[in-house]
Amino acid sequence: MARRWAALLVAVGLVAAALGLAAPAQAGTRQLKVATYNIYLGADLAPLALAQTPQELVARAGIAYDQVVATDFPSRARAISRLLRNERPEVVGLQEVALWKKGPLSGPLHTTYDFLDILLRELRKAGLHYRAAAVDNTGTITLPISATERASFTNRDAILVEDGLPVTNAQSHLYAAKFSFTTPFGVTFTFPRGWSAVDVALKGKPARVRVATTHLQPGVPPIRNAQAQELYAALAQSPYPVTALGDFNALPIEPNGPYSTFTTGGYDDAWRTIHGPWGGFTAIQDPDLRNLPSKLSARIDYVFYQPAHLSAVSAHLIGDKVRDRTPTGLWPSDHAGLVVGLRLQ
Repeated sequence: MARRWAALLVAVGLVAAALGLAAPAQAGTRQLKVATYNIYLGADLAPLALAQTPQELVARAGIAYDQVVATDFPSRARAISRLLRNERPEVVGLQEVALWKKGPLSGPLHTTYDFLDILLRELRKAGLHYRAAAVDNTGTITLPISATERASFTNRDAILVEDGLPVTNAQSHLYAAKFSFTTPFGVTFTFPRGWSAVDVALKGKPARVRVATTHLQPGVPPIRNAQAQELYAALAQSPYPVTALGDFNALPIEPNGPYSTFTTGGYDDAWRTIHGPWGGFTAIQDPDLRNLPSKLSARIDYVFYQPAHLSAVSAHLIGDKVRDRTPTGLWPSDHAGLVVGLRLQ
């Protein structure tokens, strides 16, 4: 009887292999699926820095806020929730998790778009239950947007963790390196950046993995590189295997950039491990999110992991296909998301 059962199991295995069916995970396999997604704050704020007068700054700020309304994050959040429902990562690192408020020039501001709250609600509607385990608030800018109104933008990164997954040591920090500039009419703006991390336990296992997410400074390589070095040094203190994921605003070919900091410092790049150096483009669509075809042509979002302790078993993009857009034709974000399966060695 035992031999007949063994023969039957072998036959079933051969049929499954022939049909391309995945074998069930072995007992004791310790895996963690993570995702990184820059969900786009809703407007291009770069033109604000080009204002030559206070009046022009107000006009440009008004245009930016109108763009936030037009890029319709509630609709995009529904699209993002569908993408995550198909993947079901246990941990999601998010960047540009904006908080927008608006009000009269001399009166109180009220929340108009809280991206974190909106996305969590849409995820629940999609049957997914996540909680924000760590959120770093990297500062708020408040500007007039017309002769009668003003608006504020708060930039945040967040780590969402699937309900039921044990989490310890949630932490959020700001980088010492930060970008400032002064307008021609004497107004100085400072833009801090930050990172968050949590230690998560694998389902049903005592092992833990430290997951960190960040969004490094765009457009100013010395500051961006210094931020990457700060993050690398901070994560070196972890007693657990580490995966660092997020929008690093750097191409793989930059010799002294964040990619080099991590990949020459004991980390591997999950996309490269699975697919080689080709493809994997995560940036960047037009600010209005309505361009066709897709303009994703740069790889700046990564999942780095320590191969001494972890191995990448899968890596693919989400939000990069025309079918992923909202019913009104908006891309879910100006970035694509990246989903990676990791196995603890």
